[in-house]
Amino acid sequence: MESNKQAILAMLLAALLFTAMGMFVKMLTPNLPVIEVAFARNFFGLFWILFALMLNPPKTKQGGKPFILFFRGFAGGSAMMAYFYNMSVMPLGTAFAFSYTSPIFLALLSMIFIHEHVSLKIWTAIFMGFGGILLISNPQSIDLSFLGFLIGIYSGIGAALAYLSVAELARNYDPRIIIGSLMLSGSILPLLTQLVSYESYPIALFEPFVMPNLQEWGLILGLGVVSMYAQIYMTKAYSLGNPPMIGAISYVTIFMATLAGIILGDQVPHGLVVIGMILIAFGGILAAFSRKYKKAK
Repeated sequence: MESNKQAILAMLLAALLFTAMGMFVKMLTPNLPVIEVAFARNFFGLFWILFALMLNPPKTKQGGKPFILFFRGFAGGSAMMAYFYNMSVMPLGTAFAFSYTSPIFLALLSMIFIHEHVSLKIWTAIFMGFGGILLISNPQSIDLSFLGFLIGIYSGIGAALAYLSVAELARNYDPRIIIGSLMLSGSILPLLTQLVSYESYPIALFEPFVMPNLQEWGLILGLGVVSMYAQIYMTKAYSLGNPPMIGAISYVTIFMATLAGIILGDQVPHGLVVIGMILIAFGGILAAFSRKYKKAK
């Protein structure tokens, strides 16, 4: 019982820190390219992971699944780039809602790739989630292009693809190495984008480097710190509590981010958008609880 209380508190703190992360991104991206902000966040995390591994190396032999580790890093790193782009161009709550579709896509991808049993609850969760996506992308509420919509969707799909590989990787790698693959990919991918002239890209995610000023360096440092501690507390919450329960609590982040966005100048969301957020939250919660008990044999 005590561990559940600690898990709930840890998840609420993680939600608050993830919301703070979104606020830092929102404050940085009017002046700095999104790709640069994403690189800074991941590079800070990679440095922290390497330092942690040096202080306390893994106790067991590592390796055996390099392709899956690479795939997890690429999927998660590219999804994070999409996520940061969403936060820079959308209301903060909407950007978080797109990202939090990942449990719904995870249920769908599990059905396709690992032939997980699809219960009525899973199908209900999927339809609720997609109904929510249609509502939050209502053109009356936000100025969202079709390409912007696709990037919003990819932030959820990419994260789901990354999560799909974690169970397999956990048998062969220390959790810090799994997280490190995400941070490494999230540091390399932004650098690779600079090999192509930024005028060739159709969206403002890819722009030339801008040297941050002193205040922006402070915000970048804050982004790195809150992002890492958000990850730490989220991991702690899942290790202490019931995963579906913790996953359900995590959806409070969408509504925290909505309030934070309004504080930073976002418009108060349209009623349909709020309903869409609620549908995504309930769909994700239903998918999480269903996945706990509905496994393929």
